[in-house]
Amino acid sequence: MSAPRPVPPPPPVARRTSLATVVVGVLIAVLAQLATLALVSSTATGWVTRASAPTAYPAPSGPIAGATASPTPTVAQTTGPVEVTDAVQRGVVLISGRTGNQGVAGTGMVLTADGYVLTNYHVVRSTSSVTATVALTGRHYTATLVGRDATKDVALLKLEGASRLDVVTLDQDPVAIGDAVVAAGNANGQGFVSANRGNVQALNTSIQVRSASENDPPQRLRGLIQANAAAWPGDSGGPMFDAQGEVLGMTTAGGTTDESDEDRRVYGVPIAAAMQVVTQVRAGDESGTVVIGPKAYLGVVVESDDTAQEVVITRVEASTPASRAGLRTGDIITSLDGHPIGSRADLSTALDGIEPGSIVDVGWTTSSGRERTGTVTVTASSIN
Repeated sequence: MSAPRPVPPPPPVARRTSLATVVVGVLIAVLAQLATLALVSSTATGWVTRASAPTAYPAPSGPIAGATASPTPTVAQTTGPVEVTDAVQRGVVLISGRTGNQGVAGTGMVLTADGYVLTNYHVVRSTSSVTATVALTGRHYTATLVGRDATKDVALLKLEGASRLDVVTLDQDPVAIGDAVVAAGNANGQGFVSANRGNVQALNTSIQVRSASENDPPQRLRGLIQANAAAWPGDSGGPMFDAQGEVLGMTTAGGTTDESDEDRRVYGVPIAAAMQVVTQVRAGDESGTVVIGPKAYLGVVVESDDTAQEVVITRVEASTPASRAGLRTGDIITSLDGHPIGSRADLSTALDGIEPGSIVDVGWTTSSGRERTGTVTVTASSIN
C-alpha cells in the first residue's frame, strides 16, 4: 500500500435516520437512531460515546473490558486520517438498507469475485432490502443475507448478478500489540470511503453490546481486537488493514474514553474468526449459533426490559402464527420448542434454532394467570 498522506477527516453527516427493528422473528417496531456501526455518538447504531458510559450498538452496556491477554503497549503510536488510495478501496462495498421507510448504512468486504460479501450482522439486521455499491466503480447490486452469527456479529451477503469483482486480501499472520492498522469504511453513511490509522492496543477484548434499539437483546462479543484508529458510524463491517494492506479484522464497535471525543478506540472481529462463520455458512452447516436463510417469524411484540424475568406480549400481529395459536396481549411466553423462555434473548435464541415452516410447541401464561400450551407453525420472516 502506498505511503499514506494526511487528509482532512470527513465532516459528520447531518442527516439522521430511524430504524425499525425486528428481533429474530419477534416483530418489534420501534424508532432507533441513524446508521450502522459502533462508535461515535448516541445517534449512531453501533457506536459508543464513552467507554465509561456507552449508549448505542454495539455499545458496551457496562465498562469496556481491557485486554485479557496483554496490556496496552508503551510504544510510539501514530494516529490520524490517511489518503484513500485504490488499494484501500479495492474490495470494499458501501452498504445501504431499508427498515420500513427508514435507511441504514454500513460497509462490507468482497470475499469472492462472484459477490460474497462479509459485514457485521448489525449492519443488515432488521432490514427488508439491502444494496451494496462497489467503492471503486460505483456499481450497485442487490444483496441477500445468506447467513449470520449474531453472537459474533458476522453476516455473509451475496450480491445478485455479480462477477469479476475485486476482492480484499486477508491477513494470515498473527496480530500483535503495537501493529499498525488502518480502519476504512463508509463513515457516517457518506457514500465514499475514508480511512484512519492507528495501532493495536489490546487483543482478546470482551465487550457487552446492544443495538440503538432498546428492543434488541444485548450481546457479549469476545476475542476482539482493540486499536486507537478513529472510526465512525457507517464504518461497521469495513476492513481493518495491517501495514501490508491485508485485512486483519472487521470494524465492529468503538468509542471514546472521555468527554473530549479525542481518545478514540475501535474494536474489530479478527478476520480468522469472521471467516470461520463464513466457511460454516457456505458449507450449509447450520450448527451452533450460525443461522442460514430467513429467520423464523412468530408475530409478537414484547416488552423491552432486559432486567425482566418474563417475556410479556404487548401486541400480537394479526394473521400470524401467534394469533392463530391464541396468544393475546398481556400473555407471558414461558416456553418455545422445548426451551424455557425467561427473557427476550431467550426468545430470540429459540427462534434462531427453528426452521421456518416447523411446527413447534409454545407455552404461555394468560393475563388472567391461566397456564396454556399449544402449537404454532412458524413462518419465514421477510426481515433480515
